[in-house]
Amino acid sequence: MRGVIDRLKGEVRVRVECAYPERFINICAGGAVAFKDLKRDGNVLELTVSIDGYRRLRELSNETGIFAMRPIRRSGAPFFLWKVRKRYVLLAGMVLCLAAVWFSSFFIWQIDVAGNETVPTWEILAGLRKLGVEIGSSTFSISQSRLSNEMLLMIPELSWITLNTHGSRLEVLVQEETPKPELIDGGEHVEIRAAKSGIITDMIVNRGAAQVSDGDTVAEGDLLVAGEIIGFRGAVPVRADGEIWARTWYEISLEMPLETVKKRPTGRETTRTSVIIGGKRVNLYFSGGNPYTYYDKMTEYKDVTIGNAVMPLTIVTETFTEYEPVTVALETETAEMILSARLLWTLQETIGDGSVESTRYETEEKNGIIRVTLNAECIENIAEACPVENAAS
Repeated sequence: MRGVIDRLKGEVRVRVECAYPERFINICAGGAVAFKDLKRDGNVLELTVSIDGYRRLRELSNETGIFAMRPIRRSGAPFFLWKVRKRYVLLAGMVLCLAAVWFSSFFIWQIDVAGNETVPTWEILAGLRKLGVEIGSSTFSISQSRLSNEMLLMIPELSWITLNTHGSRLEVLVQEETPKPELIDGGEHVEIRAAKSGIITDMIVNRGAAQVSDGDTVAEGDLLVAGEIIGFRGAVPVRADGEIWARTWYEISLEMPLETVKKRPTGRETTRTSVIIGGKRVNLYFSGGNPYTYYDKMTEYKDVTIGNAVMPLTIVTETFTEYEPVTVALETETAEMILSARLLWTLQETIGDGSVESTRYETEEKNGIIRVTLNAECIENIAEACPVENAAS
């Protein structure tokens, strides 16, 4: 930002010849002349100063006679305006452009939502749109208190929301309601049954009556923990809770062809550029359709901003990279490694927090197809909470 301000004020690149460059730097310090981008070549210095600094150096050069200097480059808004002072159409265009930028800063051209995890961003944006806040809305129409109250009523999952405007960018910060903790016993009659067959290795029963013990073999659907507690007046229905760990076994198979198609880049690439102005897309190219038969496409969106002001202009760049599909033969060992990794990942996803105790792989190759079978022994939690029908009885 500092560099932009210096460019607006104007800068002069000067060449200084001095028998003692260190004395020149001391003169600058004594005369309060700030400089930057200093380069030295023997007794010749090059540095950049402001317009006021250049005038002060010229005075010091005449007063001391110790150094000689000359400008080698002038840059910045003052010099540019001096060059175009008689080009009235260009000046008028610049004024209109600056006026357009200033005017557009009173409208919202970008909306950022932060802080939401379970409530989707599109739902928050849809709520704001119903209240009249969307891309192109005036910043003067944003009432913090009114919008916050109405959004909280519209989306009960939010506990807090605030809207901050930064130029033409609207920042929406939200905080979601903290979910209420699940009641330990909500009055629902629930029992625990086996989600899978296995041999019980460990039991943690927090509530209910255990129907099995360590070492028992159970089948899928067997009752593990009854949803009741035996009291002085008989059985009282409760919500059973606990973890039942068991030894389980799996047999999973996957297959794939030993020939696969890969992409081989041809080196040809096509780039298309278009702009989105106020929600409407304008193509800056003439040829339509797909440039190649086989290609990968990458699209990049870049918003045009000036400081904190977001312009109603987005530059869209589409890059098409051509490739040729090539049939490649896979080695049996490579295909086996790929399938084994996929099988192990699938197994881990299935057992969740459980552990894999042992694995054994079997490979079969037939008609150009390789098939890998995983036999695994695992320890996992097989407890499944099941509501009891006719709980009132």
